[in-house]
Amino acid sequence: MQYYKVRKVKEPVNYEESYWGTITDPDGNVRNRLDEREMYLDDIKQELTFLNSLPGGKILDIGCGLGFLLSELSDKFDKYGVEVSKCACNCAENYGKIFNGYLEDADFPDEEFDVIVMHHVIEHVEKPEEIIKEIYRILKKNGHLLIATPDFDSACARRFGENYRMLHDKTHVSLFTNESMYRFLRDFGFFIEKVEYPFFETRHFTKENLMKLFDTNQISPPFYGNFMTFYCKKV
Repeated sequence: MQYYKVRKVKEPVNYEESYWGTITDPDGNVRNRLDEREMYLDDIKQELTFLNSLPGGKILDIGCGLGFLLSELSDKFDKYGVEVSKCACNCAENYGKIFNGYLEDADFPDEEFDVIVMHHVIEHVEKPEEIIKEIYRILKKNGHLLIATPDFDSACARRFGENYRMLHDKTHVSLFTNESMYRFLRDFGFFIEKVEYPFFETRHFTKENLMKLFDTNQISPPFYGNFMTFYCKKV
């Protein structure tokens, strides 16, 4: 069954300094991710509130990047991360026990984790079916999975076509839709408790961004439905 559209990469992906250091975003702004911890945490405050409301236990952040999410979790969690970038791992190691490599190579025991997070990672994975099977294996029964990804069939995706901002990142290779992510998670054994589409409570909800919706010749603005966050349990 097809769950996502495959997008071919023309050249090998480099997730080291060129990805985690100074970047140019879809709007042409030059930024350094290393300086954006507070902004990133503000962007994921809804997810952090949920995670910190849980009883605690062992938590794994897959594709933990610079470790910013781990850094803001309560000390009631035993914090683990998996990250392919050595550059990012050097920072993330300040906040948890980090494995540098791919999830399938970490060789975690069955039902090892109470909570697993995969926040804007699955769109970078060439074989999402394999990683979701591994997540199911290492997550405890009734354990929580939080998974976020762009919706490549959102209102902005349809309106702006190739100018959809989530296509700017060439490492986005597995393109899910809202409908297909529902099917994907259910088919691989997860119960979906709720789905959120963070926008109105974020810094992106501005008059300037709303006005950009009128010009489809430009890169699409942040908008409701671009991002979707699924809160699930293993059944």
